[in-house]
Amino acid sequence: MSSSNDKIFNQSFIKIALVNFLVLMTFYSLVVVMGPFATEVLHQSTAIGGLLVGVAVLGSLAMRMMSGAVLARMSTKAMIIVGTVVLIPSMIAYHFVSSLTILLLLRFIQGMMVGLIGTVTNTAVVFVIPEDRRSEGISYFSLSTVLATAFGPFLGLALSNISYSVLFNAETLLAVVAFLAGLIVNKNAIAIKKTTKAVNAPTVKGLHRILEPKSIPLAIVLFIGALTYAAIQSYLSFFMKEQGMGAWAQYFFLIYAAAIFVSRPFTGRLADDKNENYVIYPGLALLAIGFIVLSQVSGGVTFVISAILIGVGFGNFQSAAQATIAKSVPLERMSYATSTYFIFFDLAFGVGPYLLGLIEPAIGFVGLYELMIVFSIVALVLYYFIHGRRVK
Repeated sequence: MSSSNDKIFNQSFIKIALVNFLVLMTFYSLVVVMGPFATEVLHQSTAIGGLLVGVAVLGSLAMRMMSGAVLARMSTKAMIIVGTVVLIPSMIAYHFVSSLTILLLLRFIQGMMVGLIGTVTNTAVVFVIPEDRRSEGISYFSLSTVLATAFGPFLGLALSNISYSVLFNAETLLAVVAFLAGLIVNKNAIAIKKTTKAVNAPTVKGLHRILEPKSIPLAIVLFIGALTYAAIQSYLSFFMKEQGMGAWAQYFFLIYAAAIFVSRPFTGRLADDKNENYVIYPGLALLAIGFIVLSQVSGGVTFVISAILIGVGFGNFQSAAQATIAKSVPLERMSYATSTYFIFFDLAFGVGPYLLGLIEPAIGFVGLYELMIVFSIVALVLYYFIHGRRVK
């Protein structure tokens, strides 16, 4: 624990959040430009864009499945350094891409490093947050992810309009700064605590080497909830064009991020002072209402309202679920619990767009977002039976 054990925003917290933000900026800023880059520079079909996103998610998943075991054996700071050191030449290599095969390989490697660093930072931050303010601290920390998902795409589109070379230079700079921030993190402050029981325990085997079984039920609820946001990321622009409001789509993520940014200080503290049910139940309910409004969007006002509701709903459900998973396991299993959380989260964004894309032609985009209302309610009911009813 940090020496300033009553403070959330201690030096270690800020440095870890900065690393997380910068690394995710490299990821989300490239997600939106890989399709155009493949078509304009490599003369590939537009369908390749989805493949380039998917292969990065696969790389992230592969590393997350290994990172729990790796973190149990290596220091968290060492893994941050390894991840950022590999990320830097990966970003430089985008300048020299000459074929789809090389680009796919780079995307996979970047996905692996993003998965590794994300698991490490989200595990390490738990140890620098005061225990009695853990939900609040995690909700603040996850803002680094929210901001990256909002500003990353804007950075990618803005710089790629100048030139891809300028964009890749910026990506390299982000990776270098992330490495430098990782270098000055206090190794002891973010070390995974080992209990006597953990040290004397036999070698972890089977499923326990990849996942934390105790975290899987709540991670399934997260997966269902995250599918709704995958539908936003993948199909919102198509839906808004269909509604004659195509120009509005780009503003959704800024409104979404602003809604989370404003609400987090209250919802994080509420989860600590009361319990997670006070955040997760309203969050999933607001998510369902947000999709009711979005599916029937008729103008700018309803669009903004839907973005706010979905931001407050999904954004706070996500962080509360992460905090709940972190609090439900002993410290020596923290890395496995965090890995489990992100494996299911990544799965939703990796397979969700494909599965929803199979459904959409039969029901249309309006029907797809109406289906997300059902998903939100299913997640709420499932949460009640899996966890919520046992919370006191």
